[in-house]
Amino acid sequence: MKKFLKLIFFLTLSIYLIYPITKVYADYLHSSNFQIDMSNLNMTGGQKTGAGITLNDTVGQSIQGQFDITGYRIRTGFQYINSIIPFSFRISKLEIVLGTLSPYLPATDNNTLTISNGSAYGYAVTAIENSRLQIDATNYIIDTSCDAATPCSRTNADIWSDNDHSFGFGYNMDGDDVDTLDFAGDTYFRPFANASLGHDPVSVMENTAATKSATATVTYKANISGSQTAGNYQNAIQFIATPTF
Repeated sequence: MKKFLKLIFFLTLSIYLIYPITKVYADYLHSSNFQIDMSNLNMTGGQKTGAGITLNDTVGQSIQGQFDITGYRIRTGFQYINSIIPFSFRISKLEIVLGTLSPYLPATDNNTLTISNGSAYGYAVTAIENSRLQIDATNYIIDTSCDAATPCSRTNADIWSDNDHSFGFGYNMDGDDVDTLDFAGDTYFRPFANASLGHDPVSVMENTAATKSATATVTYKANISGSQTAGNYQNAIQFIATPTF
């Protein structure tokens, strides 16, 4: 994901008295590593900490504050982004229990992801498993590839409904900021990206704008064949929420 430095608000007042009009020049501030769409020069700014306190400030900003008129309200200044929509990310429960698995009878469980994000350029939630569902390195449940006629991948969901022939572990997404063209219904699944195989985390929720509140449900599914080794299978799923500035 590209990380751009995005400044929030810039307003310039030009006052003409008896002086002649002069030209004003602007520049496109960018390089191979950054882009500044809206610039503002300040005396100082950043985060200050002390005994029991933390202060985020911007000193010397030209015009900042809350301005009201009938039917309108403008909050200008970098610090308002924190007060309007603070960043938060919650997972409804941290333990997924699929119970005792029986061959050809899929087991499911779910939890919900909820995010609030005030950054102007949105956020992404990515997911990755630390390993397959496993007892040890040689006894594991494969990551699903969905039905033979509709194969899925880490980045593309597809139909997984053939319980007699399609086995493994995977997930479905439903709710806000989910790619519904990919997760087109409750039979559409993906395998998790797998850290032990060198995969990168994969996006499961994403928005390119500020989000007051978005909630999505993750449904986990496991289906095994009659030859699956008995035992206690487990792994860990990591969800990473990242705001974009």
